[in-house]
Amino acid sequence: MTYRIADAVLATEFKVVVPSITTWSRLEPQPTTADLAPALQAAVADPLWLVHRQWAFGELHGEDAGSPIDVRLAGDLAHVDRYRPGPAAGGAPSVDFDRRAVPLEVVVEREALRTDQPRIAAVAGQHAVRLLRAEGATAMVSRFVAEFPLTIAEPADPIADRRGAEWRAMLQGRGLDGFALADALDGHVDAAGEVTSLPAAPAIPQNQQVRVRRALSAWLAWWRGFVTEPDPSEASAWIAEREEYALSIGATASDGELVVRSDEYTDGRLDWWAFRLAGSPTLGSAAEPAVAERLVVPSMLPSVVRYPGMPADRFWEFEDARVNLGSLDAGPTDLGRLLLVEYGLVYGPDWWLVPLELPVGSLFRLTDMRVLDTFGIETTVRPSRNTSGPAWEAFELGVDGRDLRRLDDWFFLPPTLGTRLESDPIEEVSFLRDEMANLAWAVERRVAGVSGAPLERASEAARELRHQRVVGDVGDARLIYRLMTSVPTNWIPFEAVSAGAQGSDPWDVAFERRTLLRVHDDGSTEEVHPHGLLIRSDLSRPVETEPPLRIPDEEIGRDGAIVTRSMQYGRWLDGRSYVWMGRAKRTGRGEGASNLAYDRADPV
Repeated sequence: MTYRIADAVLATEFKVVVPSITTWSRLEPQPTTADLAPALQAAVADPLWLVHRQWAFGELHGEDAGSPIDVRLAGDLAHVDRYRPGPAAGGAPSVDFDRRAVPLEVVVEREALRTDQPRIAAVAGQHAVRLLRAEGATAMVSRFVAEFPLTIAEPADPIADRRGAEWRAMLQGRGLDGFALADALDGHVDAAGEVTSLPAAPAIPQNQQVRVRRALSAWLAWWRGFVTEPDPSEASAWIAEREEYALSIGATASDGELVVRSDEYTDGRLDWWAFRLAGSPTLGSAAEPAVAERLVVPSMLPSVVRYPGMPADRFWEFEDARVNLGSLDAGPTDLGRLLLVEYGLVYGPDWWLVPLELPVGSLFRLTDMRVLDTFGIETTVRPSRNTSGPAWEAFELGVDGRDLRRLDDWFFLPPTLGTRLESDPIEEVSFLRDEMANLAWAVERRVAGVSGAPLERASEAARELRHQRVVGDVGDARLIYRLMTSVPTNWIPFEAVSAGAQGSDPWDVAFERRTLLRVHDDGSTEEVHPHGLLIRSDLSRPVETEPPLRIPDEEIGRDGAIVTRSMQYGRWLDGRSYVWMGRAKRTGRGEGASNLAYDRADPV
């Protein structure tokens, strides 16, 4: 049977079918010989083309320069023997400095730990107890604890200073104060560091004195390597109004005294580039001055400088793929990038390295350097210096004053640590500008608690009362007048004042620390002062009576500044360990706003 449907069309009438046949061909080399020599020769059919490329790129313009095969040099050597903390003008007296005994940054940065670190005294006291028990003098432990009890103040806010409250609950009256014990043993030690006698208190029986002296001798040896504190008579290199260190180092050269000075040491890493050669201050001669020497190296074989991405010397050698100087993007105005690529790809093989060992804590001046190349030509190498046009020098100390040209060419190898460990900040203050309030602020983000452990002041200030309570019925009032809005207690104001003396530029501005007056609900008032040490001006006086800290305007720029105190650890040349408290300053995070406002009406 057949059915006919009117106006019917095929559904696939407009579909285009393209035939496709996919095949894969595998090409494999079929060498006619097993000899690999022709392939390794890298032969080309048109060697003249390669010669043309060499001519086009200027490779045929040879300089007839041979490779150096022998270097001979001589120079003057001066050893550091004097140290002066503080600024060049009006600083502390100079003292003798032994470059081999202690690292320079330890001498510069260390500060008294007993001011705000009771937990250091607790740890030291616990070690003394362990040594007494190890020597069989366990019965004497209670006497020492009773004579030198550890005291930890009660925290003002136990919730914010939880770690301080825990240390107090655990050790108050039961711990031994290591600082007090070390002070009591002063004067009872011989030149070798052995305890030869005991203090009058506590009273130790005669049959226990030998054991106690042995234990305390071992404890004192450990204590000297545990923490590093300055002598009470030692001046500080910290400049509070600048929030940075300043120091001067002196050495005796063959032609007179050398002084290198660091006026702005801030980042916690002291190296040669932080110093400048200066003609003042005069540090004087040491009790046993270091003798200047003449260093002569008769012969030395130089080596080529190597760096990642350097073009390979051999044809079949592959370059380091991690650094590809050829793929560096640079625009027409990127002069720095273009110079870097040109140096890396063209002039890299022209740099040679001559190692020279110098004693730590010395200044060296190269006076003669002769290079012998493969052609037998001897060349005298001079310092890299531009004598015509704009003056510039490479890898040299700066010089204060152009009349001190005799100080040029000196290189300073300071007696500093190569690496050191640093704890999290125990104290941190952020300086920032507040243009809306026309003030600068020092925000105490972190301070040392009663135990010495860091305390986050932000959490402490968050629980403070931040509103004014209105007593009585406000009736139908819609607005409440506020004389001044509240500010967190960890924000310390600095007001702009005239910094110049009489007759100087009246536009010189400095920021001076001020005190906010906080009003409590009961009508009582409280002055808000800093809790930490970084924005204090005189630690020998109570914070309420010390002179206000004044910071120059340029020290608190638009970016602000962040200053920290933290524990440091390092090991010196003789293997001795040093633990000290140091400070550092870095660039801030920009401006801020305290929301401080006066004469404001708030809705009910």
